Amino acid sequence: MTDSSRDLLKSFGKLLQNRAFLMAVGQQAGMGGHGDGGPGGRRGQGKLLKVLAQSPHGLTNAEIAEILDIRPSSVSATISRLVDAGFVERIPSATDKRAVIVRLSDKGRDLFARYDERVDSTADDLFGGLTPDEQQQLDQLLTKLAHQLDDLDWGDYMGHMQGWPHRGMGGMGRHPHF
Repeated sequence: MTDSSRDLLKSFGKLLQNRAFLMAVGQQAGMGGHGDGGPGGRRGQGKLLKVLAQSPHGLTNAEIAEILDIRPSSVSATISRLVDAGFVERIPSATDKRAVIVRLSDKGRDLFARYDERVDSTADDLFGGLTPDEQQQLDQLLTKLAHQLDDLDWGDYMGHMQGWPHRGMGGMGRHPHF
């Protein structure tokens, strides 16, 4: 099993060295790509737009802060930038005169729809060579692997790396004798 596990590790290494793959994955909201990958262009704005796209009736600032687990002041600042850009609108609540509902504007819905189309197109480009059954199986296997990785103690692995010439994690696999 060690040889096949080593081969899988090599295959993942090749995949992670493929710039096109990394750029496609990095453009996903929350993946740390430029502008957080999502529509809106700045860190946090993409996440907020995504939350609002999933809440067509809108949300209050407090609800957004809770969902995104960020400070209310950060929510207000981000919403203000998105309102200024025309992607979001503030609407007085029909049920609570003190509350304001934040929702996507028509421009924001259009932006998010284009973003969604780009994500779909990228996913089709990346995984279109697999049958639907293969895609489902790959998804199940990657989910299983992700759960297994959550259970690992990475400190154990870093201890094995002592003495290797590396700059943080980026130098792994660049040992001059391999």
